[in-house]
Amino acid sequence: MMSSGCEDSSVNTMGICGIPEKCDCGRSTGIYTSKSKQNPGRTFFRCPTFRNDHLYKWVDEAVYEEVHDELPKVECFASDLMKIKMEIESFKTAEEELNEDVRKASNELTKLNVIMKVGFLMVFLSIVTCLVLIMFDKANGLSLNSY
Repeated sequence: MMSSGCEDSSVNTMGICGIPEKCDCGRSTGIYTSKSKQNPGRTFFRCPTFRNDHLYKWVDEAVYEEVHDELPKVECFASDLMKIKMEIESFKTAEEELNEDVRKASNELTKLNVIMKVGFLMVFLSIVTCLVLIMFDKANGLSLNSY
């Protein structure tokens, strides 16, 4: 069974949690493969001095510790992702509402445009009618003051 913490490891990890890059002596660790009967083919990190009081750690335990340490970050990312998804849904709802408002405003503008055209037409017809009446009166020799 793999350990869940740095201090539980069954080998000399020198208190290093996760994947070790260097031994306490300052030398970079190497990756080696076990040839023992108890752990044949199992890979491990080791100080290149190969001294028993230097770093020695199983790769699978180191990787497990790395993953275990990153799990809270993954959970945080998942929570952030859920918040972002909720915000996206909120934006979609707002977009739908705005699109509906734009549609209503467009319809209202179309109605106002028709009303304006009818109004201009009525004013134009009123002016033409007045001009026709003035011309008719002048043709008959009448003036507007005689009414």
